[in-house]
Amino acid sequence: VILGSSTRAHRLQKAAKELQAMGFKDKLVTLKTFAAAPWFPIAVGALSGANLFVLVMSGPLVVLYCSAVLANPRRWFFTAVANAIGTVAGCFVMVLMMEERGTDMIKENFPATFQSKWWTWTESMMQEYGTLAAVPIAGMPIILHPLIFFGKLAQMSSTSLLLAILVGRIAKYSLMAQLALSAPRALRYFGASDEVIKSVEKTKAQ
Repeated sequence: VILGSSTRAHRLQKAAKELQAMGFKDKLVTLKTFAAAPWFPIAVGALSGANLFVLVMSGPLVVLYCSAVLANPRRWFFTAVANAIGTVAGCFVMVLMMEERGTDMIKENFPATFQSKWWTWTESMMQEYGTLAAVPIAGMPIILHPLIFFGKLAQMSSTSLLLAILVGRIAKYSLMAQLALSAPRALRYFGASDEVIKSVEKTKAQ
């Protein structure tokens, strides 16, 4: 009975956390009302960097990023670069933490990333192609934790690793910007859910 009660309590706590996360995501998406503001791409970039540590904002960030592109199509490349720089800033902080606490810091603090299929995929790519794989991996619509981990394990300098991530992410966000402008449904290849795609399509139609 005690075990059953403990299990139910754990499930209730998990459900409560999920509801809180959903509420936070909904509030985050409301920021798209400021999409036309000149500072908005920079703010979205900063949130992208922060997401490396919280891992719960991916869906809303796609909506916010695409909203920034759609609000001012002429600045799409600036928006892509701003998002990439924000992401690299988050990576820089993570690299500093790894240098201070060791590479296992990622496994200890972000166990979900270690268990993802992209961890194994990144490991195999780095083993086969070495540091040359860093830019293509960074350009993929996947989490960056495995790349940071294996990049440092392969003795990449922090500067080389962060530059590779910057180039890869600029390429990724540039492609996403063009898809948001011309073919939002294709964003599913970047992990966007149907709900996120519908939100982008709704913003595009306005």
